[in-house]
Amino acid sequence: MKRWMVSKVWCAVLVGLWLGTGWAAPIIKLGAHAPQTGSLAKHGMEQIKGIRVGAEEFEKKYKIKIDLRVYDDESDPQKAVAAVEKLAGMDKVNAIVGGYGSNLVGPASEAAERYDTPYLTTGAVDTKLSAKKFKNFFRLNNMQGYAAAQSGAIRELFAVKKVGVLYNSLSATTEIAEVVRDLLVKAGVEVPVFEKFEKGTTNYKPILLKVRDAGCDVLLVEGYFPDYVGTIKDAKILNLPVKAYMGAWGIGTPEFVRELGPMSEYIYGTSIWEMGTAPKEAKQEEAEFVALYKAKYKEEPSYIAMLGYLSTKYMLEAIQQGGGKSGDYGPEKTRTVLRAMDIVGSLGRVAFDEKGDPKYFSAILFQTQKGNQVVVYPKDRAIGTIQFPAVPWGGK
Repeated sequence: MKRWMVSKVWCAVLVGLWLGTGWAAPIIKLGAHAPQTGSLAKHGMEQIKGIRVGAEEFEKKYKIKIDLRVYDDESDPQKAVAAVEKLAGMDKVNAIVGGYGSNLVGPASEAAERYDTPYLTTGAVDTKLSAKKFKNFFRLNNMQGYAAAQSGAIRELFAVKKVGVLYNSLSATTEIAEVVRDLLVKAGVEVPVFEKFEKGTTNYKPILLKVRDAGCDVLLVEGYFPDYVGTIKDAKILNLPVKAYMGAWGIGTPEFVRELGPMSEYIYGTSIWEMGTAPKEAKQEEAEFVALYKAKYKEEPSYIAMLGYLSTKYMLEAIQQGGGKSGDYGPEKTRTVLRAMDIVGSLGRVAFDEKGDPKYFSAILFQTQKGNQVVVYPKDRAIGTIQFPAVPWGGK
């Protein structure tokens, strides 16, 4: 009897403590994986910063405790799978966000599907990922939106005759290189250099010399952080005679600007958001995120951080809405809410098709000017004009 009374009193104390926190029941368990070490760590760390802001904001808004579990996948596909298996199989999370790089997200999303766990990523655009039609796979950005921004700017803003394309051999970078090349050729722009390089390349001079010898006006590099840093530094050594340098993902992040300093000036990169580019319907959302991020990290957020934030915001709201007052956060309920989503946020209009792809995604193109990312394309989202011809090493 005494033991029973002690247990009863202890339970009452726990309930009282729980009620005193002001949290609504039950807790939502959210998993996240992203590179915190390895070759993609620069991107992954930005992503996780945004994810943490999203989880903290949701807690304050809805008074629902978020148990956020974050694992470093070390920029390694096998470690990404292990992270998802631990999150879904051992931690029993309600859903997973994060992932950076199609070669990591591909196998990670397969693991999420096996464990029937909703998975929303912002760092993988390979078309083959959504072609699998996994019921748990969703993403906010895809290949077509990035390729259109690059090829459109080259045609409409630069009006050049020859483009040299260098690309990392990984699947997503290979695909965007091929798509952009085809769009350029179809529009009458020559692509005399179309060269692949392997992950981990440190000497880009031999393929950069091909760009020089072909008389290319623009150097387009489809790669990741180390590839941009390496090609820009080698282009400076060669004083490569081009009029513009353009890349895909990861350009313009705080780490990119810190790493290259003045050598980041005039570089073009694709993005889905830069400060001030949110639609008028989402200006408040944008301002609130920027304020929270700056207060927490003492720096301005990158677009990768915004992606991490929005993936967390949308996923947590889907879990909460699906569970309702009962708090039954089942995967099918979460998926149903995600499939029905049709909102205007900081990225523009967001809705998913039957494969989990975004229906309305469109990338923007920016140029780094005096350390700031100035959006220059498309014209209806531009907040500045290009400085062209211009590359940080001189060029022509």
